[in-house]
Amino acid sequence: MSDIIFEVIGYLGSAFVLISFLLKDIKKIRLINIIGAAFFVAYGVYTKTWATAFMNGALILVHIYYLAKMRSDSKKNN
Repeated sequence: MSDIIFEVIGYLGSAFVLISFLLKDIKKIRLINIIGAAFFVAYGVYTKTWATAFMNGALILVHIYYLAKMRSDSKKNN
């Protein structure tokens, strides 16, 4: 049963990443992609595919950094 759950988690990760490519707003793209990457981290840990887990964990950090930078820049401009 848990194998099926983590297969679904993998597919959800793929779906969120795909959806993020359909968006135009960079903030929404990053937020949706963070969700997809989080699913892939869980999937990578469960399947012990450490490269997948690590890369998506790093991707989450990159997205968070740029979202924080966008927020900081927005406050400076106002």
